[in-house]
Amino acid sequence: MLLCTDACGQAMKSLHFLVASAPGHCCSTSYAIKLEVSGSGNQVLPSLTSQALRFGQGQWRPRVPPSTTDIVSSNKSVPMTKPEALQLHHLPDDVLHRILSRLTFRESSRMGLLSRKWQKLWRSCCPKLIFTRATMFKPGNKTIRRTRTNFARRVNSLLRQLCAPPTLNKFVVKFGLRRKHTCHVNRWVGFCSKLRARHITFDFTPGVKGIFRGLADEKYIFHLHVFSVPDRSPAHIKSLHLSYVWLNTATTGFTGFANLKKLTLHKVSFLNDFQHLMLSECTALEWLSISCSSFTELTLCKPLRRLRYLSLHYCYMEKVELEAPNLTSVDLTNRPIPLALSESLKVMEANIKLLHKSVLYGDNLDYICTELPAALPHVQKLSITSTLCIYDELQSFAKTSVRFINLRHLSLYLPLYGDGRSVGGILRLAYLLELAPVLEELELHFRFSDFVIRQAIRVDMLPYRHDKLKRVVMSGACHWQGLIELAHHIRRCASRLDFMIMDPMVRIKGLPTVDWLEERGRRIAKELLKRQEFQGVLTVL
Repeated sequence: MLLCTDACGQAMKSLHFLVASAPGHCCSTSYAIKLEVSGSGNQVLPSLTSQALRFGQGQWRPRVPPSTTDIVSSNKSVPMTKPEALQLHHLPDDVLHRILSRLTFRESSRMGLLSRKWQKLWRSCCPKLIFTRATMFKPGNKTIRRTRTNFARRVNSLLRQLCAPPTLNKFVVKFGLRRKHTCHVNRWVGFCSKLRARHITFDFTPGVKGIFRGLADEKYIFHLHVFSVPDRSPAHIKSLHLSYVWLNTATTGFTGFANLKKLTLHKVSFLNDFQHLMLSECTALEWLSISCSSFTELTLCKPLRRLRYLSLHYCYMEKVELEAPNLTSVDLTNRPIPLALSESLKVMEANIKLLHKSVLYGDNLDYICTELPAALPHVQKLSITSTLCIYDELQSFAKTSVRFINLRHLSLYLPLYGDGRSVGGILRLAYLLELAPVLEELELHFRFSDFVIRQAIRVDMLPYRHDKLKRVVMSGACHWQGLIELAHHIRRCASRLDFMIMDPMVRIKGLPTVDWLEERGRRIAKELLKRQEFQGVLTVL
């Protein structure tokens, strides 16, 4: 028989909580829980000490043997007997249901192996069904091709043993299944619909690496009309996570997810107009995440008034036009595209990663300085990752009258390419101070394709007076002459700067470090920046 010690231990913790929170429980109430292990260790018998357990206010009390005083006073010779130990399953069924509901899926299923009563309880009250490699197979089983069919069979066998609870809280399937397993997945989708599952996940990406979208012929076709059959309704679904599927939204009878709050789509292909047939009907949506999926633009005819979080990664869109007045956070990885979010005045934080341009001497600084302020004028914290080409040909660019009027924290992650002696090319970054008049913290993190260090500082560029900037951090900033010039120019502009940190180490993740180059850059930065205006402000790490 499977060892259930860990599951019993978790059950004891849950019981500890339930006793402490039971009606009528007070600090003076005492209880004790004892695990008796007998035999060869393959059987665990949880028991309770009857003399120490108190429940509620007389709702359920274990039988307490007579005390020694009562025996003496009765003038009867009654032999002393050992108190009867109470088994854990002697507790009321509603308490046992609550204990099981607090355990993980794996722990609760192990408790179902203790006895027939535990098995019956588990079958009737399991609120979460989570089917993954970790829950269905032993650790170390890594042969995914050999286990797909076995995985489906085990899930089917387990579902046949369960009694239908009134409502299923969570249903998760995370395994690398493909279209040839359609008959099994159809049965599981129908099971979710029948039991009115609130949080549904079908993730078939295991085995598909990186941002590769996968082969279209392999993907399972997910039909949404299953949730809108006559005796069922999709109104109970609160969150939906789909990965590596074809999504069919044009089936007849589908009425939309009226109460859906969170939608996550990863490596999803669309058979028809996903935006107007499905997304526009999700009026309660608060969280939308789409990644590595195939559609070119996000434009909706209806507003998403409750949407607070928007994430779009590697979808290669051409346009985003959205009316979301309560949007507070934006996370975007894409080529530079038009962003129409003018109605989103509550955006507090944005994380933008811009992909490469395919033109000579092309970078995204024009887009950063013109399009982003118009799309996100009220953002307070902004992080941008983009390549920056440093050539003399790029010393000028278009300027705009639009500003980041509330931006206080700006972080730039900039892999640099080009000529390290092109001071004019790197000084274009100084224009960011004009774009953010209330900026307080500026972080500039650089990475280089080659290394050129020159010992010179010029003062021919007129500074822009900035009274709010207090903190500047520049990592990888001691390798190019242009960056030394940029640090000097920022110091001249920021009249109230409290401190500036220059770190010669490259802090962008996934990049190697060169110790001798860092030490050389550190030494040159200290020599170049020992000027009067840097005294008491500059720190070189």
